[in-house]
This record gives sequence, C-alpha cells and structure tokens, in this order.
Amino acid sequence: MNEHRRVPGARIITALILGLPLILGLALTTPAAAQTAPSYSAGGDFVEVWGVQQDDNSYDFYARNSHFIPIFINVSFDQLISLAPTEDLPWRGAIPPGTDQQYLFSLEPTTTRGRIGYSLVYTFALGDPDTAAPDDTYLYLFPFAHGTKHRVTQGYNGSFSHFGENQYAVDFDLDEGTEVYAARGGRVVEVKEDSRVGGPSMAYADRANLIMVAHDDGTFGNYVHLRYHGAEVQVGDRVEAGDMIGYSGNTGVSSGPHLHFDVRVPLPTGHMQSVPFHFRGLDGEAVTPEEGRFYYASHPGGAPFDVVWGSDLTPEDFADRRQPIDRSDRIEFRTEQYDLTYAVFVGNGFADTVEATVTFNLVNMRAEGQMPIELTIPPQTEVFVTLLRADPQGERWQYSPSVRYRRVP
Repeated sequence: MNEHRRVPGARIITALILGLPLILGLALTTPAAAQTAPSYSAGGDFVEVWGVQQDDNSYDFYARNSHFIPIFINVSFDQLISLAPTEDLPWRGAIPPGTDQQYLFSLEPTTTRGRIGYSLVYTFALGDPDTAAPDDTYLYLFPFAHGTKHRVTQGYNGSFSHFGENQYAVDFDLDEGTEVYAARGGRVVEVKEDSRVGGPSMAYADRANLIMVAHDDGTFGNYVHLRYHGAEVQVGDRVEAGDMIGYSGNTGVSSGPHLHFDVRVPLPTGHMQSVPFHFRGLDGEAVTPEEGRFYYASHPGGAPFDVVWGSDLTPEDFADRRQPIDRSDRIEFRTEQYDLTYAVFVGNGFADTVEATVTFNLVNMRAEGQMPIELTIPPQTEVFVTLLRADPQGERWQYSPSVRYRRVP
C-alpha cells in the first residue's frame, strides 16, 4: 500500500511579454499553472503572487496570503526580457497571515525600445522555515485507535515512493473506512476530501484526500489517502493528540487502501520536506517505525488492553480449542488472524464423526508441523488445525485448504 504525492510547493508560472509603444505589437498576458511534478498543491487557494505594470513600464510585484498561518514563498523568473529586478533573486520570505497585498520588489525596464517581458515562477510552503524548530524529543501517537495494531507497509526511504519530500513518511495497512486519529495536537490548516478516485498511477497525483495539522514547533502532521468525505475536522479546528479526525481510504496515487503519515517542515525553497520522528511505544518508549512490523497504538489515558503478537503464538495455544457448531452437513474452514500468523480451524457440520485429512496450497506462507494433517472431528464440532505463518517479505499471501474426509457413523 504505497503512494506518492506532493503538498505545498507547487511551482506557479506566469508569463507576460509586451511590445513597447515604440514598436508595433500586441500586449500578451498568459498566466499558466505549472508544477515540477504532478502534485496536489495544498495552500494554493490561499497564496498568490502577481505583477502590476506602472506607467514607466516597470512592474511592482505583490503577494497575498489569506490563510491564518504564514506562507513562505520563493519568487524567481525563468525569463526576463529587458527587465532588471530591484532586489537580488530569488526573493524569499514569509507572508504574514491575512495579508491582502504585500509589496515584494520591482522589475525596471532596461530599454525604451523592443520587447519586454517576464516568466514569473514562485513556490510556496505553509509555515515559516525561519521559525520551524522540530522537537526531536516529541513522541507521536500511532494514528489509529487505541489498543489496535497495524502493519507498516512502507517506511522511511521506502523504494516505491518514500524519497524526496516523502523520504521520512510511513504507510500503515489500514482498510478503507478505518478511523484515523491525530498523532499530535495542533490546528487543522488543510483539508481535502472531495476525491473519489485513486490508483497506482501518477494520473491520480492531485486526487489524494488529506488532513494537515500545524504543530506548535512549526512542523506539520500530514494524513493522506483518506476516503471521500473522510474528514471529521475542518480548517481552523483545534485537535488534541488522540482525537479521531477522519477515515482512511484509497484516494490519490495508491496501490491499495492505507494511511500515509509524515511530519514535515517548510523549506526556504518554498517546498516542504518530511523529517524523521518517533512514535510512542507500548511502554512510552521512542519507536522508529520499521517496514513490515506491526505496532499497537497506546494512547495515554486509554483503557488497558491485551497485547498479542502472532510470532509468539504456538499450536499448543489452540490445541484444546473446541466449540460446538450448528448442523450444516458440510465441512467448513475458519481462520483467526494475529499479525502475520493465521490460526486455522475446521468445522464438522455433520451429525456423524468425521475422519479428515487436511492439506494446504500456500503462497509465501508456511504451516506449523507436518502435512498432511490427520484429524478426527466429533459431530457438529469445530477444532483447531494448524498455524500458518506469512513471509513478511512477501508481496502477497495466499492459502487454500483442501480436505478429504469420511463420515464415521
């Protein structure tokens, strides 16, 4: 369950070329939005950079930030034609929240004849890199329900998509509709929940639903791939660590339902970058998430719960498990999953005792003990068969039981 996406840091280009009055020509303004890679640009509705032409054919440039937090912008030009900036470029700085129009710099003409023009490029990031100071001692909660456990399907430096700005992201194997919880308290600064689609293609890069939460140290918690209308919070809401904020899904670039979580900071380049962080373990210890491992969420103040690791289970833990079942006149299998361990049970729905021989067709799994397994099953009774262990390195797991039996009156 993997993904690739981008958040604040969209590359916006606006081009303008003019023929001066001394030369016959048409004024042409061609705004265009462009991005360095397909991405969802959080913050794009709040920030804008534009130029205003003056009587002397100079241009004054301004920025707008309608958000309630600072937005850091990086402004430069792909092309300048007979225009020179009044300040060194790129222009970088934080635009205060609620700013309608802040002057940045000007371009002055270097000729009175010929064509003049520019191709403006700016990138932006929520927050301010000058004030962001990640607290390395903070322990984040696992972002799912207290007492539940989930597997890390892609960790730091994951080969599928965890590189670049997503280098220190973590993907959890959450079924669609699983509750998502705030890993740290803060203020909700971005919500997207209007997408219904996702898939393992960059064509879906702009379609990931998400929630972004600003933390007190200038970092941001980034929760991605939520289901359609999967947010239980709105921009501006204050959340505490352990609050339920939404539901996992499969939107955006995603090979299957899961939750992407990272902690990120704004950069002076006007982009954002994920940073290393630690989760809170069962005993309050710092945990660096490892790909392939399961982790329990233990939220402070939560009720006690049993901790069961599949790797610790043995066939002896289930050997005495027998329970009555309704008559069905057939043989039926049932499994219980414990991490990557599956306890297999078989039920005799006949009114007679059954002598059964059970085998398995396994893909990236192994069974405890020798095959085939010989069983004598009392009438209308379910008994334990074996434990199946999944290979943590396997991309898929499959088991298919088969049984030969005879009824013993």
